[in-house]
Amino acid sequence: MLELENVHAYYGNSHILQGVSLAVPTGKCVALLGRNGAGKSTTIHTIAGLHKSQRGSIRFKSKPVESLTSYQISREGIGLVPQGRRIFPSLSIRENLTMAARKNLKGDTSEWDIEKVYELFPVLKEREKNMGTQLSGGQQQMLAIGRALMTDPQFLLMDEPSEGLAPVIIDQIGDIVAKLKESGLSILMVEQNISLACQAADEILIMNKGTIVWKGTPDELLENDEIQHKYLGV
Repeated sequence: MLELENVHAYYGNSHILQGVSLAVPTGKCVALLGRNGAGKSTTIHTIAGLHKSQRGSIRFKSKPVESLTSYQISREGIGLVPQGRRIFPSLSIRENLTMAARKNLKGDTSEWDIEKVYELFPVLKEREKNMGTQLSGGQQQMLAIGRALMTDPQFLLMDEPSEGLAPVIIDQIGDIVAKLKESGLSILMVEQNISLACQAADEILIMNKGTIVWKGTPDELLENDEIQHKYLGV
């Protein structure tokens, strides 16, 4: 579904992504782990077109997208759940969702609409007239995911969905990711929470200093204390 090959990206003179290569198969969730400053969020931003790569290729469903703008990449079918949720405080829950709604540009029936989002997140339906900032952190994360789904994506980029959430809510996020995979979505999730990553992902990638330094299954990571200590500080 998504493939990066030898992607390089800079912020000014700082060489952040130093030859990143990864692939996310159709219908699977891949988790990208690493310490702060490893380049995880830059990877997400570069895929989404919010930051441009200088070298390398990014292909979505075999189509090169590295030269496209962020809105063109979104139209191709890539949705973004940004770090920090970034919901619109001056809009109600329903308005936060409907402002992102998009008809399927290929003429197919849209997979996601507001009723399906409410089915996934009943609490948003119950509080749809509330402003976004009147929700708990977990509910705001649900709203951010729902807003991304309203763009009718085939692929979801999730940037630190567990950030600032209580452990019981983090478990719920894992369940939500499982349901999204069941619906057919492919997911690349940046995380620092090893438990969530291993609960939700089919494959784990670890990034360090702008490159992928390890990959394997969740079980392989949990059994490898050396890798956890060296790259994740566990």
